[in-house]
Amino acid sequence: MAKLIVTLKGKTIKEIQLSRDVPITIGRGESNTLQLENKAVSRYHAKIFKQGWPFFIEDLKSTNGTYHNGNRIRWKVALNNKDKITIGKHTLIFEDKKLDYEDDEKLKHLNPEDTLRIPDWEK
Repeated sequence: MAKLIVTLKGKTIKEIQLSRDVPITIGRGESNTLQLENKAVSRYHAKIFKQGWPFFIEDLKSTNGTYHNGNRIRWKVALNNKDKITIGKHTLIFEDKKLDYEDDEKLKHLNPEDTLRIPDWEK
């Protein structure tokens, strides 16, 4: 299962389990799933959600930006194990040690007869 490790000055403050069904909102506002009390953080700063296969981080047009592995995010970015997200003074580490997502279990049991066939138009 994927999780988010919230750190400040190298110390772990909180760990949040991520759900593929419920997005995590991040910001200074009280209604966020993860509230970061820091003036450099916008009220509604960023969102982490699962879309299809991977989890994504999306900047919600924050004033000071959201950084993914040191690069400013302009919209959304797919997350990989051990990616670092910087919001204000906080660093969030995305952790997903499981190489196979829950959906992979379904793929292991697919019948080859049930797979999509794409016609060969060159024949």
